[in-house]
Amino acid sequence: MSYLKEETWTILPASSYKIIRNCPKCGTKSLFQSTGDFRINANGKCVDIWLIYQCEKCRSTYNLTVFERISPQKLPRDLYQKFQENNSSLALKIGTDKKIFEKNRAVVREDSVSYTVSKKEAFPSVSRQNPTENCRMIHIQNPHDLKIRTDKFLAEQLSVSRSKIKRLFTEGLLRGSNDENLEKIHLPRSLTVLLKTGI
Repeated sequence: MSYLKEETWTILPASSYKIIRNCPKCGTKSLFQSTGDFRINANGKCVDIWLIYQCEKCRSTYNLTVFERISPQKLPRDLYQKFQENNSSLALKIGTDKKIFEKNRAVVREDSVSYTVSKKEAFPSVSRQNPTENCRMIHIQNPHDLKIRTDKFLAEQLSVSRSKIKRLFTEGLLRGSNDENLEKIHLPRSLTVLLKTGI
């Protein structure tokens, strides 16, 4: 008898996207990194709120608009307080929200976000009568739609080389549950892979 080990891996961003933009001081395109600080500017009874970015080379700043001409009363009190306190979790949430970058017409570097992976195993393992090999069913969740190559991600998380991952693909020991071509795709928001080996 063999067993199906089922687990869920959830990808969580650990840093904000970097912005690619022309730097007036450097005179060229540069990468701007989030400082994690907000700027709040009063405009009559309304406020403007920005997340401050900084050029990695010369430290020139760029303000990414979060809210524009909004009454503080229209914001939840705890949210407005977080802006005032430069809450790091809120800065990270905004710094990985692609809709905000699109609204600002800001170009992000897709591969600039570092991430962590939360892994949870389902218990108990499910026994199976027919297969002769143990199998791991891994549900990969990418809720922030980070652009990560699937083969690179699997190699990192399974602590093996990318050449070994490629060999597992070729031998059919590692495959998508819907027969996706894992060697050529980036991780979608949700992906299930089956691993028939002792890794």
